[in-house]
Amino acid sequence: MNPVHAIKYLSLVNRFKANHPKLPQFIKSVGTVADIGTVAEITVKTTSGKTLRANIMINEEDMKIINEFKALRSDQNHK
Repeated sequence: MNPVHAIKYLSLVNRFKANHPKLPQFIKSVGTVADIGTVAEITVKTTSGKTLRANIMINEEDMKIINEFKALRSDQNHK
């Protein structure tokens, strides 16, 4: 990834976290209870009344990714 894009990406992520401080904690909580077969669903309701839904079932590869995120976060918190 282009370093300038990486810096901009991190800036945008931090702004989003600042606007929605409960979301990162929610995601962290889900990561502690999710296991293979867990279904994660998101629902979006627009101001015009339209509802969109999508879901995923956590698979083995997803759990590997989740565990890598946990390890990275743990490493970052111990520095």
